[in-house]
Amino acid sequence: MSFEEIESNNYLEYLKKNFKSWTSGNEQIDNFVQEMQLNNIKGHHDIIFEWIPYNQFYEIKETKKNDFITVYSAIWKDGPLCKIFWSDKRTRSSNNKEVALKCLHNSRNPIESLINEVKRYSVKKLGIKIYGISQNPDTNDYILVQYNFIVNCMSGNEKIDNFIQEMQLETSYSNIVFEWITYNQFYEIKETG
Repeated sequence: MSFEEIESNNYLEYLKKNFKSWTSGNEQIDNFVQEMQLNNIKGHHDIIFEWIPYNQFYEIKETKKNDFITVYSAIWKDGPLCKIFWSDKRTRSSNNKEVALKCLHNSRNPIESLINEVKRYSVKKLGIKIYGISQNPDTNDYILVQYNFIVNCMSGNEKIDNFIQEMQLETSYSNIVFEWITYNQFYEIKETG
């Protein structure tokens, strides 16, 4: 067994010991978060999937809504958990992290839908950072917490921004990133026709 494997096993034991220090209040969600923590930490600075108390979020603003989802931008006070290389400890990778809160609607089984959404991102390795799950205490809706790719790419034109957001939500290929690119990001522009 390599040192990295030993170090990883020690870290998994650390996570297991901490399972009793938090709960979502839902056994299915708790089991899923624990499964994600135990099966998805492979690198030295991996983000640790977690249950995130809703009171960790502030400046929550709706950015997109349709019949199936509502997406909010928010600031996450403590920021995501990250594994520390050569250590049995965890740390927050950045405080006051801008994130997207994705709430699924119109599902017969909202918890199963949320879990399937996380698995879809995780299995396909879509390059979208999924930080964890939360729950809005006012609506009891479960929320997927992820990197805020929507807010970080606005053109300033409402029609273009809506189109970009819709494409980002629908794109499901690991090698495709749909985003707004400002003109000053290009160089050596030549007319071809």
